[in-house]
Amino acid sequence: MSKVIETLDITSLTDKGDGIASLGSRRVFVAGALPGETVTAELFGIKAGYAQGQLLEVLQPSPARREPFCRHSECGGCQLGTLDYQAQLEMKAERVGKALAARGLEADIAPCLGMSSPLGYRNKSLYNVLAQDGVSDIGFFKKHSHQLVAADDCPVQGDKVPALLAEVRRWMHDFAIQGYNEAEHSGQLRGVMVREGRATGQWMLVLVALGDNLPGLDALTDALGKACPWLTSLVLNINPERGNRILGHEERVLLGSAVIEDRLGGLNFALSGQSFFQINPEQTEKLYATALDFAALTGAEQVFDLYCGIGTISLLLAKKAKSVVGIELVEQAIIDARANAERNGISNAEFHAGKAELLLAELNQQGHNADVVLLDPPRKGCDGAVLDTLLAMAPATLVYVSCDPDSLARDLAKLCAGGYRLDKVQPVDMFPHSLHVETVVRLVR
Repeated sequence: MSKVIETLDITSLTDKGDGIASLGSRRVFVAGALPGETVTAELFGIKAGYAQGQLLEVLQPSPARREPFCRHSECGGCQLGTLDYQAQLEMKAERVGKALAARGLEADIAPCLGMSSPLGYRNKSLYNVLAQDGVSDIGFFKKHSHQLVAADDCPVQGDKVPALLAEVRRWMHDFAIQGYNEAEHSGQLRGVMVREGRATGQWMLVLVALGDNLPGLDALTDALGKACPWLTSLVLNINPERGNRILGHEERVLLGSAVIEDRLGGLNFALSGQSFFQINPEQTEKLYATALDFAALTGAEQVFDLYCGIGTISLLLAKKAKSVVGIELVEQAIIDARANAERNGISNAEFHAGKAELLLAELNQQGHNADVVLLDPPRKGCDGAVLDTLLAMAPATLVYVSCDPDSLARDLAKLCAGGYRLDKVQPVDMFPHSLHVETVVRLVR
């Protein structure tokens, strides 16, 4: 069968970072191509309305194209790794604006807050350990697949990650540790997670195993103690379940403690392998500072923090509010939030475990109200019942922190139809070189 090679003009990007071109009535998706470029691509997976394209040559590059900063370009993590950083920030602000406009919302979108040096920013790294073609290795998934891209380093991760992975690899070789086979649900080691307390210099290494049968753990512990004396915590996590969930519920501490410490906004936090904590410390400070500024607290307000996690922003709010009520579905996160409040001597914050759509309504029925509500939901956005209860409570100010412009726009449209108006919109680049963007929005009645 002859090859189908076409010259294409790239007009935009998909939400996965692939270039989009039109070819008659068919859309063609080309990985690695940027908007404004003319490229040649070999078509495959051709359907009536669309096709995939393998990039062959960039005939007319975008003025914003840059040389890739990483040798693992086939990894799907940094979709915008060849795009100039300023152009990335402009694209992200534009993405937020387009999402709001699609819902009929008008707002002035502030320039996206970026980083002075957008590399080495991650304080948490998650590597897959897979057995493929009889070989077990550590790395990332190739874009649009579950094929492993072996990686010793990653320019957006912390600087001590390669040293930790080198010891894990040596142990895997010496003790014939088998990586995970997804199809057969077999093997021994399925993942490695590294977490850094950027402000404290503490490090955690988590081995994610299929079962509690890993040989040579004492040897690995000794080797890590000698080669990486700065390692604060080594944890074995057991996840025997099928599926995409990374961490299991059972853990065993092999070295040090079950947690490391980090600081944010002048507060101290204890982090386990399971704890949710923003992965970009520099940008988290900007994100939370923006949210606090939008809340405009005077010290007299009752504040609700929905989807509060381990209480990071709740406790920052509590320093400036009369009282704070945090709500979070994950019970362990609420346990951590209460411990973090005690650790920081904060007594005007209380935390409740349960579904926000149920607890918020219950608290409202019991007479609890709020002057300010902060929302930081997962990617899918808020449950409709949460928005209904907020409209009934009618707090003067809502501060919405979102990681997905589309679900954000959907929720804002409902809130604005119910009596709120958009006052400020501030995108924040938490994940340089990816398509993801965080947005902080202030709504007032």
